[in-house]
Amino acid sequence: MAPRDRSVADTAPGPERTTLNELLVRALPGAQPTTIDVLTASARIRHARAGERIYRQGDPVPLTLLMSGYGAFRRTTENGQLLVSGIAAAGLLVGYSAMASSLSSVEFIALTECDVAQWQGSEIRALAGADPGLAFAAIDSMAASLHLAMERIEGFLHQDARRRVIRILARHRDLFFGDPAILTRSHLPSLVGTSREMTARVLRELEREGTLTRVGRSGLTLLRPDRLESGAA
Repeated sequence: MAPRDRSVADTAPGPERTTLNELLVRALPGAQPTTIDVLTASARIRHARAGERIYRQGDPVPLTLLMSGYGAFRRTTENGQLLVSGIAAAGLLVGYSAMASSLSSVEFIALTECDVAQWQGSEIRALAGADPGLAFAAIDSMAASLHLAMERIEGFLHQDARRRVIRILARHRDLFFGDPAILTRSHLPSLVGTSREMTARVLRELEREGTLTRVGRSGLTLLRPDRLESGAA
């Protein structure tokens, strides 16, 4: 079945348009009201099933607002290794590099059922030229992304696998140990940036120490939150 793709201005029901407007106001608190109205009216909204690509690595970046659900930013390296660079929750607005007509260095994957609103870069560039609030939001977002990328590189250089696994579990604690869990053991290697064997070894160590336990084929249960937090500190 093809993804739903529709213009809010043309076919979206009132509640959906209202939800989009509210999310844009929260994501862009410094933007002009007219900018929010234009974005609300021009958005293309689609529904993505779990596992579906919201946009692809190597394609032009669209500005994307995750309206519901969870997604992951994933990159396939030249040697075929899969790395997850971040997790997105509802309300996150990403893809400001669309203004520069950039090609995406990652793919955005739906972890759960998602609704997303998207805009082409040319639309956003014109708006940012007339609205400093939108332009500053783009600058702040790209600066934060650069900081996170440098932090991740530093982690690869200076942290062993155990430390990286613990930090990822602590950072995404609600998603790994919530009910229902959004992230599972199968997501850990690409989030940590190490092999499945190394990740499994660390989990076995944590299980022997009583910090957590593995459940079923892919689940995890947290037994000692204090140990997880102290290990990540």
